[in-house]
Amino acid sequence: MGCSMRILARCAVIFLAATAFAGDEPAQKSASTLKDGFTFNSTKKSGRTEWKVDGSAAVFLTPEIIEIKDVRATYYGDDGSTTVATTAKAILDKTTRKVTSDDLVTIVTKNAVTTGTGLAWDQEGKRGTLKKSVKVVFSQPAGKGVIP
Repeated sequence: MGCSMRILARCAVIFLAATAFAGDEPAQKSASTLKDGFTFNSTKKSGRTEWKVDGSAAVFLTPEIIEIKDVRATYYGDDGSTTVATTAKAILDKTTRKVTSDDLVTIVTKNAVTTGTGLAWDQEGKRGTLKKSVKVVFSQPAGKGVIP
């Protein structure tokens, strides 16, 4: 289960990293939505991309609460691995540094696909959970396994 928590932690870092694009209140009060898709990323000093977040829209419900739609978050590990998390909608609270979703969340790595309905992540406590119907499917050279 430690492996799944590391995967969840990587994904939550990506979602919280979205605060980089939402660092300040939108410039105009009427400009409370980013439409037509967006991509934000973080690059290491070496020039290598560390993570990126794609979405179809971001709605600033308040200056601190942002609803991100059609989220695809990718984390690039130092070892060349990637972790991709997707969900239809996530809510980011910049003040508490928490990310939540009530939708299906899918987390894909080289060796596993983890799915669950709902996400709760607390960046300060470095803790997160998939809320219900969690399923992890491991794939290995010798075969596949399912953990319900």
